[in-house]
Amino acid sequence: MTVHQPEPSPRTGRRIPRRRLWMYRLAILLMLFGVAEFLSWVAMIMLGAPTSTALLREQQAATATGAMTSAGATEAIHPYLGWVRNPQISLPEKFGSTDIQTNRLGFLDNGPSVRKRSPDKFLIAIAGGSVAWQFSWEAEKRLTEHLKSLPELQNRTIEYVRIAMPGYKQPQQLMALNYVMALGGEFDLVINMDGFNDGVLSLVENVDHGTALDYPRSWHARSLVMTDPQISEQAFRLLGLRAQRQQRSRQALTSWFRWSWCYQLVWYVRDNAARDELLELEVEVNRANDVSFIHHGPAVPRQSREENQRDAALLWARCSEQMHDLCKAKGIAYLHVLQPNQYVDNSKPLSDYEKENCFAGGQPMAETARSVFPKMAEEGKRLGERGIAFSDQTMVFRDITETLYVDPWCHFNQQGNDLLADAVFEQIQSLKLIKPMAIP
Repeated sequence: MTVHQPEPSPRTGRRIPRRRLWMYRLAILLMLFGVAEFLSWVAMIMLGAPTSTALLREQQAATATGAMTSAGATEAIHPYLGWVRNPQISLPEKFGSTDIQTNRLGFLDNGPSVRKRSPDKFLIAIAGGSVAWQFSWEAEKRLTEHLKSLPELQNRTIEYVRIAMPGYKQPQQLMALNYVMALGGEFDLVINMDGFNDGVLSLVENVDHGTALDYPRSWHARSLVMTDPQISEQAFRLLGLRAQRQQRSRQALTSWFRWSWCYQLVWYVRDNAARDELLELEVEVNRANDVSFIHHGPAVPRQSREENQRDAALLWARCSEQMHDLCKAKGIAYLHVLQPNQYVDNSKPLSDYEKENCFAGGQPMAETARSVFPKMAEEGKRLGERGIAFSDQTMVFRDITETLYVDPWCHFNQQGNDLLADAVFEQIQSLKLIKPMAIP
């Protein structure tokens, strides 16, 4: 019997070798993976995420250490000063071409805060907020050149000690001076340069939110890390979200897939979602904290805007007087400078750039500055009448048409800092603040 073999099918007659089939499959997978990686990279660009692996690693490392788990995470609540920077997690602060470290006391300064006077050194402490802190770096060269021209300083090295911190307002300057001196710090001259934070932000960011005038700036927001027993549940959620961001960033730094844009896209989207949720929760906690003593301090008295402004000016002046008294008792020269401000009437002819980028006319901040700065100038005159070296520099830019201000919050550029340094030196010279060294 003859068995008929079926004829081979055109489809099955020619089989693809298994090895080649797997190579085809692998090629397709690699192609799909390449497309996914490219699309992820494009998505990162569209989301505004860093497209440099080095920048991503830096962001993840900062979050992993806790420095970026929330706004202000590098700040540490301080028992005397309100807050300082946390030297254990703070990254260097880039200012111009200088990398500025956080020193062991939490001040933004590349040198120690506690130093000793000596015949070969002249120690200048700079106190105040961000304007004073920036002045201490940008005007350092100009002011030093002026001071070296004085016979009393010919053979002495001039050093600056920064106890100014961005955001500080009275009585933080007073407390910072007290604190550093209590630790053994010594100075030859203290320059206290302030005004905007003390007179404007005390009202706009504190009083308007039910926070005590004399408390640190935006204490109700900064003190969220301190748990009020009345809202423990929300506080627990805050800590949980911050922990999630920290944990995911640590995983991203060590994952086998950290080189993948797909992986980085997933991390970035999840981290952004957690950050947005964290911001919403912080707003919710702030609302729940409206009457919390821990977060707002003593109840703000019910009084007029004018009365609040007067109280801010008086607090500012009293703190300056106490700084003067402290310095006088230790044989330290003291100069209080009321800083320039673009919202003070007729204080500067604004350039086109300044009008567009540096002037928030009609905003509460601008209106408050316009009203409160004259009150502070009045109190400053009274300080002068009591023998306290006070210098009103609100009109130092009065005849300058070039652009000096760089933002709506009264910070200025190198030229502005140099002009202010010139004016400050004139005051130091005219008031004869520099005398031959006599350490008590």
